[in-house]
Amino acid sequence: MNKKKVINRKNLWACGMSSLALINIMATSTASAQSCGDMLDEISAKAAEFQQKSDQAADQIHKDHESATSKDYSKNYFARLKDYSKNATEAYELVNKAYDLTGYTKPFSSYDKIQKSLPPKVTITMGNAVELAQAALDEDNTKLDLAELRCDQSTEGSALAAWLDQADNKTVSTWKTTKKNACQLVHVLADLQDKRDKLNQIREEGYPLFYLHKKNEVKFSGKKRTIQLKVDLRLQPEYPQEAYNDEAPSINGQPILLGQLEKISLSYNSWYKFSDNNWTDLNLIAAIIDDTRSDDTICMKPDIKITSSVKARLCLAVKDITTEKVKVSVKAKFHYNSDWKAVNLGDVTIPAPFGYLADLSDMKEKKMQDMKSKVADRIASLVPAVEEIKEKAEKWQNACEAI
Repeated sequence: MNKKKVINRKNLWACGMSSLALINIMATSTASAQSCGDMLDEISAKAAEFQQKSDQAADQIHKDHESATSKDYSKNYFARLKDYSKNATEAYELVNKAYDLTGYTKPFSSYDKIQKSLPPKVTITMGNAVELAQAALDEDNTKLDLAELRCDQSTEGSALAAWLDQADNKTVSTWKTTKKNACQLVHVLADLQDKRDKLNQIREEGYPLFYLHKKNEVKFSGKKRTIQLKVDLRLQPEYPQEAYNDEAPSINGQPILLGQLEKISLSYNSWYKFSDNNWTDLNLIAAIIDDTRSDDTICMKPDIKITSSVKARLCLAVKDITTEKVKVSVKAKFHYNSDWKAVNLGDVTIPAPFGYLADLSDMKEKKMQDMKSKVADRIASLVPAVEEIKEKAEKWQNACEAI
């Protein structure tokens, strides 16, 4: 009897210990669940901070852009950028459009050449945009890696993906929208960088329009002579020594164009030949389109001295211009034996992306360069916010995913 009672007491003690262990396990599990819940709340809080910072960056970039350009130009710019990606549902699908100037910026090596077509318009993918924007950040010495935003990736990293997998639909939708809006800003910076790079392609030698030659046999008061003209016409951004000032435009070069061509510079190199004399070269000269908008050609001064008895002058008119083509008329007038005669290239229509080239030209201006730096800084401020979310998500994944 006593032995049986002792056994019963041992069983009772063992049962009590098992219950206590179970209670401890349950308590630990409850505490762990509560801790994991707190971690998820921390991730959500950081995601909300990222959304707020992204919205603020977008507002600031829109204001920066409008301040550097104009209200209407900026409005149309962002509307066009949005329209290019109207079918994008996620950040990695965002795109922009730009002209590919490859092969279109090299000066013509011989005459009787003319631009025949517009350069191709190409799609700037999110991957392209990240590369261009990263170059802008590197120039701005931010020392941050845009890859952290994963704008060009269709999936998130392991920890963030796990967080999104357990989140509700509203949280997932908000995250995708926030990321898409942030990555749209990357396209803005990429566009500015791309235009600045392309400006450097045409900075030294311009964008060639035509290199044409014309010969004419005429009589100067009864004396027969052959006169010839060669003209190398290019669109040439004019670089001011100082930032453009509306109050002193004559000393500050070309103003901000905003896609308009009336104030852009056409440069031309011209050569004149009279009879058996050598070619006379007139060094590259700039003519403002607005100064040559006329149905009649406007002759440039001073006259060019060919010989002691012969002089010539170049006459130019821009008769029609749109964002994608220009129609110009060019001729040379020769004076000899008290008589004037002309050799005429006639009306020449040249396709070129003039509105786009005007935008490239604007990138030489200090306020556009300053705006690019500001956009870079705004985007750079988002990278640490995303890094904080990832750190919280990785901590949660390591501690809680197996529970």
